Formats: sequence, structure tokens, C-alpha cells
Amino acid sequence: MPLNSDYLQELSDLFVADVRKSAYYAKLSEKQRREFEAKVEEEEVQGAHPLLPGAAEEELDRLSKAIRKELGILLPNGVTEILRQVDGFVENGVSLYGVDPEFRDDHFDSGPGLLAENQANWSGYVETAQRYLFIGDSDLWFFVIELSTGRALALDRSTLMTKHSFKTEEEMVDDMMCQALGYLEDYEETDLTAENSVLALRVCLVRTARALLAGLPTIGLERRNHPQ
Repeated sequence: MPLNSDYLQELSDLFVADVRKSAYYAKLSEKQRREFEAKVEEEEVQGAHPLLPGAAEEELDRLSKAIRKELGILLPNGVTEILRQVDGFVENGVSLYGVDPEFRDDHFDSGPGLLAENQANWSGYVETAQRYLFIGDSDLWFFVIELSTGRALALDRSTLMTKHSFKTEEEMVDDMMCQALGYLEDYEETDLTAENSVLALRVCLVRTARALLAGLPTIGLERRNHPQ
């Protein structure tokens, strides 16, 4: 089931706009800016969402094998399909976990990784181990898949009590994007912290660097090189 394409496009537009307002973009030469804008336009013509890519099949295969080895569970097909469409995002205090950097071809750390976040949460909240797969969070909620039933749930971040059940994983991620875009009235009073703002911009800039690596030098961002 596809995610809401309008929300994906709005998030993409927001990320591109953030990059254009950033110091990173300001340091690009005129030629580099034209190439960046051409890349954005090319991806839009192809029906992609600039700075909001889906994960590659090889990356998903590595992640799936690591999840099975490290957590002892199978990565749900629904989660894999979501990551094919959008490899995580961070915006307005809402995070969808993506492929961890060690499983990416370029090894970029572009946001919270699915395996690392579940290892941390299973260690920090022992009652959740082998019970939930965490796929994202916000200031108020954890977004999870209940492993025994496959249900997509929102848990209260403080109590870990179930606060909402979704029909599908895709409906939950659509709801997360809705919150990230500021559309839900229930979340309007949640302040966007400076930390969330910096993290969201950092993810945009890292993804910009990934998009530009083929033809442009990175400015203020270093590629993480790992031994083969």
C-alpha cells in the first residue's frame, strides 16, 4: 500500500526549502547551485521526491539480515515496503527511522537508524524487548509494530501505554507525516525544540550532500569513509 504522496511531496518541498535557506547552500558557487537545482528538477520530473529518497534493495537486505541476527526477529514486510518509499525522515520533532548508516552503500548517517534505535529502546525499556518493533517517535509518542499481532500502535512515550491503533503500518506513517507537517490539532501546542530544528536541518543537508556527491564537492560536510 503506497504512502500518501501529497505528504511525501510536501515534506520533500520543505526539506528542499530548508536547504536553500541554509549556510551550506549559501556557500555553493553559482555553478553548483545550478547543478543542485537541475538535480532537484530532474528527480521531480522522474516522479521522485528530492531529499526524501527510498532505500535501495541492497540496503534493505543488509538491514533485514542484521535485524534478524541482532534482534532475533523478522523485519515486517510492511516496514520494508515503507522504507522502499521513504528511507526515514526527521521534521518538527517527528522521526521515522531509516536504514542504519553501516548498511548504506555510502555509509552516510542521515538520521535515526532502525536497528540502533530498537537496540537502545529494548535495552532502556526491557518490557518492550521482543514485543515491539519501534519504527519512529515524536515528542509524545513511540510508533511501533506489535510483533505478536502485527498491529501498528502509538504508545505514550512516558507510560508505554497504547494510545492509538492504526489499521495499517502505512496509515501510521501517514499520520506521522501529518504531524511532521503540523496538520494535527492535537500536536499544535508541542514546541519545536532547538535540538529538533538542528537535527531536521542536518538530515536535509546530509541528504543534499548525498545527492551532490556524484558531481559537486561537499562544503562543510564530510563523507564518512569506512574500510571495505
